[in-house]
Amino acid sequence: MKIIGRIWLPAAVFVAFFLALLKRGDIYDSFMENGRYVSQSFFFYGVQIGAWASAAFLFNRLVAVFFWDGFIGGLSDRPIPRLPKDVTALAIFLVAAMVVASTVFNKDTTKILAASGVVSIVIGLALRTVILDLFMGLAIHVDRPFKMGDWIMIHQNRKETHIVAEVIETNWRTTRLRTTRNNMVVIPNSKLGETIVTNYMEPKPHFRMELDFILDFDVPSERAFRVLTAGMRAACENEGILNEPEPEVRMKESTLEGMIYELRYFILPRYISPNESMHVVNRTVLDHLLSSGIIPSHSKEEVFLSRPRKRSLDMSRDKDLNRLFKGMELFSGLSGTELRELVPKMEKVSLKEGETLFNQEDVATTMFVCLEGLLGSYVGIRNAPPLKTRTIRAGQYFGEGAMLGKQWRDSTVSAATEVLLYELKKEDFEPFLARNASLEKLLERSEREVNEEARFKVEKFAEEMIPVPEAERPSRIRKVMGLWSKKKKGQEQAMFTSFLDDEKGERSKKQPDDET
Repeated sequence: MKIIGRIWLPAAVFVAFFLALLKRGDIYDSFMENGRYVSQSFFFYGVQIGAWASAAFLFNRLVAVFFWDGFIGGLSDRPIPRLPKDVTALAIFLVAAMVVASTVFNKDTTKILAASGVVSIVIGLALRTVILDLFMGLAIHVDRPFKMGDWIMIHQNRKETHIVAEVIETNWRTTRLRTTRNNMVVIPNSKLGETIVTNYMEPKPHFRMELDFILDFDVPSERAFRVLTAGMRAACENEGILNEPEPEVRMKESTLEGMIYELRYFILPRYISPNESMHVVNRTVLDHLLSSGIIPSHSKEEVFLSRPRKRSLDMSRDKDLNRLFKGMELFSGLSGTELRELVPKMEKVSLKEGETLFNQEDVATTMFVCLEGLLGSYVGIRNAPPLKTRTIRAGQYFGEGAMLGKQWRDSTVSAATEVLLYELKKEDFEPFLARNASLEKLLERSEREVNEEARFKVEKFAEEMIPVPEAERPSRIRKVMGLWSKKKKGQEQAMFTSFLDDEKGERSKKQPDDET
């Protein structure tokens, strides 16, 4: 049997070619006759089928370009999902197939429809989940609970398992999401239709975030509000964290660990994800708390064998005030004796939100140290509102130019929140500068860095102020027809970008008309 199994194939091939050799003439005549018929039929039917298929393909493309992308896309000002285009294409090609069966092959389409109905029942029972996903996808497209690019929350049984993600695509069977961890989550449309969905970007494109901070009860509430508000306002300088609506601080709950303060702020998820915004706000607020001498509370159990020690510094006590100043860069080079000598000479200054500390071109005789709150430094620009060049936070100092011989203020400083400052006069600080060369170098370096940063922002503002021709907003009819309006040519605006004197020279007093 093994021998037969090894030789039967070559033997069969030899017999076939031997018989063809004996009747090669008859076989050739038959092949030529039948081949001509087959090629003629293939060409005849192929041309007809190709004509109908190409017509269906062209019509589907016209519908996609002019109806979906042109008309519907122009009215909605947003990209059209792939699902409605696929449904339209399927319907067009099914109609084309029925026309081919009826006109090319002369088949009765009623019988085909009847047979397809039975087949559809069988297929529907087998693929009921897939069909449910399909129609649920169509329902999602019609109802439009979200669109591509929206940030949504998929509610689960527990809060810890909720899914916060960006919508990437809704197709035939699934909806694809991108989470804050940059992972893709694929959810069947049938499951998505049965769950609760929170759309963070409707009815407005921004939404609110909340963070909790626990502070000890020995921290006064007004001080906590001042420091926390300053931290959130500073975080608003990051793209995506909004100044409007304004962030706010609320006293949420009193616990055994301390008072819970709820920080509320709004983000624009187009530019920053919720997790990234929490990282930015946490980091900025914590920096402000530590710079102000406030340590967030935590779970603790204390046994008092002696007088209890306060963890948060009290600004009303000279000892705590000296400890806080000693941790700042400005006073880190001073000895304990020098610091105790200097602190009583400093004057406490409190500002309310929006209050101006000094104006540009004022006489400069003092410098300031910010302990709590947030300030802004502004530079006057001709034919434009004042430009913000610096944000001054807790733990930072400013106005050091007065200690280095400058006569006039380079900018206007005002309070963005409630602020607690300490003012240091030039005549009180000069003896310490004379004894500490490193302190004078520190002030010079700080003054140079501040001026360079301000000059860069002014030059950038000047470049952005150059008018750019703007196009008219096209009407809906022009969007459909593609008739875009011509651009308008704007007028140039003159402005001055220089506002700082040479760092080595002195500046003379300027008239208000020449203010830069």
